[in-house]
Amino acid sequence: MMYQRNTARLASIALAVLLAAGPAWPWGREGHRVVALVAAKNLSPEARAKAAAILGTDDAGLEAAMAAAATWPDEINKPATGTANWHFIDVSVTAPFAVGTLCAGHDCVIDQILDMEDRLQNNRTGFTLKKAPTPARPMTSQELAFLIHFVGDIHQPLHSATDGDRGGNCVNLTSPLNHSDGSRATTELHAAWDVDEVMSVFAVLGDENATASALFERFQSGDTVPQLTPLDWSHESNDMAKTDVYQKLNLPNHDAAANKCAPGIADVALTQAYLDSNQADVETQLMRAGIRLSNI
Repeated sequence: MMYQRNTARLASIALAVLLAAGPAWPWGREGHRVVALVAAKNLSPEARAKAAAILGTDDAGLEAAMAAAATWPDEINKPATGTANWHFIDVSVTAPFAVGTLCAGHDCVIDQILDMEDRLQNNRTGFTLKKAPTPARPMTSQELAFLIHFVGDIHQPLHSATDGDRGGNCVNLTSPLNHSDGSRATTELHAAWDVDEVMSVFAVLGDENATASALFERFQSGDTVPQLTPLDWSHESNDMAKTDVYQKLNLPNHDAAANKCAPGIADVALTQAYLDSNQADVETQLMRAGIRLSNI
């Protein structure tokens, strides 16, 4: 498995070295943009210059370019491009954490982070998707966009967890969560973590730019973020899903085949109090994702 590579490889600055040569919104669109903005703030001047070159911008435009790249993997047609399974890994929350064969064919978020890091670091060529993506991006820009996005994905707890419910995608809400901006109401549990948990953070810290600045200041003020590995990040997220989702909501255990919904999954009621109770953990995951991305 690709995640068994030496940890030192992961600490080898893909956003710097990579660059030496040349829908559904997981975490929500806003959450992905926050991760990218935090990462951009923590890049070295050399890494900023190289990332800007990859994304076809200059230093002044880097944060905006990284934020735009962060959402691109959700804008393309995932089934057609063969990338649908790259965004998650469904590890059971009813057993000790184990990946087993879930990354067969490298078809999971852990292995895809490692693959994009390796491609960029070693200037590998020949990266193609099953179908040309729309909107289009140059090859290396695609790889960097996937890297930015997948590091965000793996820090969303329900992207590393399942209880026979496809990471909460099979769990409908008893009442939709409506949004004052007129955007589509949230009707299932996974989307509540993608979108509404991030909106709960924004209600306290401000918009995406204010939130990214606050989280980066928190890191600069002494909050530690151990780099670890993508396998470790997935384990962290799985643990958080157990406590903040399945245990806190008292969800019963289910079992289903991969990518299938177990029968008889009951609807669940989510309150604003529940969303707010997870705010500190959501902030931590967004900060971790941004800082770790900047250090890959």
